[in-house]
Amino acid sequence: MKLRKLMALTMAGVMALSLAACGGGGETAETEAGGAATEAEGGEEAGGEATDETKRIAYVVGSLGDKSFNDSGEAGMEQLREMGWDCRTIEAGDETQADTWEDIMLDAIDEGYHYIVTSSTYRDIVMTLADEYPETQFVVFDDSMDESEIPENVAFIFYAQNEGSYMVGQLAAGMTESGVVAVNVGMDNPVISDFVTGFINGVQDYDPNVKVVKATVGSWTDPAKMKELCLAQARDQNADVFYQVAGGSGTGLFEACVETGTWAIGVDSDQYAYYKDSENPELADVILTSMLKNVGDSLVNFFGSVEEGADVWGKVNHLGLTDNAVGYVDNEFFQENVPQEVRDKMAESKEKIAAGEIDVKSYYDFTDESEYQALLDSVAP
Repeated sequence: MKLRKLMALTMAGVMALSLAACGGGGETAETEAGGAATEAEGGEEAGGEATDETKRIAYVVGSLGDKSFNDSGEAGMEQLREMGWDCRTIEAGDETQADTWEDIMLDAIDEGYHYIVTSSTYRDIVMTLADEYPETQFVVFDDSMDESEIPENVAFIFYAQNEGSYMVGQLAAGMTESGVVAVNVGMDNPVISDFVTGFINGVQDYDPNVKVVKATVGSWTDPAKMKELCLAQARDQNADVFYQVAGGSGTGLFEACVETGTWAIGVDSDQYAYYKDSENPELADVILTSMLKNVGDSLVNFFGSVEEGADVWGKVNHLGLTDNAVGYVDNEFFQENVPQEVRDKMAESKEKIAAGEIDVKSYYDFTDESEYQALLDSVAP
């Protein structure tokens, strides 16, 4: 074990004792001392003994149960388990437990997991560990960077979320009656800003008179705050179609839409289907569609490429509409509630984007943050 890891664990124990002494509660102290991670079912018992020690994957994720991004990745792990991979899912907790994330990955490496798979949230940790553990291979999905800076044992998977968001932006513009729609996010980062940029582009291309309001929750796990933001946007700005890009916080958006009688657009997975089979099926009945980011499928395809010896390391692997990596849900509820002309426009755009006939705006095309802010300002009510 690395010396600095041993020191970090010692410090965690000291912090835990301090928390207990200060009235922090026994549960918090135990979590800090014992590690923040909780493990989802899986591994060798769920997937069968791996035939090759290099077929071992540790999927490090904030938490499952978001009915969105993280769960989509877990669906991919389930498929890989069925294909003979030894996949362990580690729930690392939210941003309040960030000081434990590196140790969680170190533990997975020490336990012999050859691949560490995680999202852009953990990129800085991955870049540090990749240098220290050249025999371990790391996959960072939903992120991009200059390929000249990517180590040979790291692969990035980047999705064209702006393309999928463009089409649901058209939907929002086609469904609004007030002329104001909203896009609310969990945290601000380049990937999320790319969602927002594509959404605004789609709204404006469909109807340049439609305005867009945008708000940030500040967390992926605060549905109560999300609900407050949406209720305020409906009350004060007349927003009547809401797009959430907020992980677990997104539940609050759906709750607000039920309360206000407005429409919602989900993200990453088919959130209509998730909620229809949940303890809160009424939330499904406001979700017109979801912008799909097929994380699970992309991870399955990625490791299929690895087995085939494809050139995936030390680079950014770009996935978009042409790879079926992004899109939107076209289910019965969508067809029943969205006018034919709007659905036709979305379908037409899907074909044109895939064919290169529509070049969707991307946050990554801006020269600096001020250009992105200018876009937000230009569509504000």
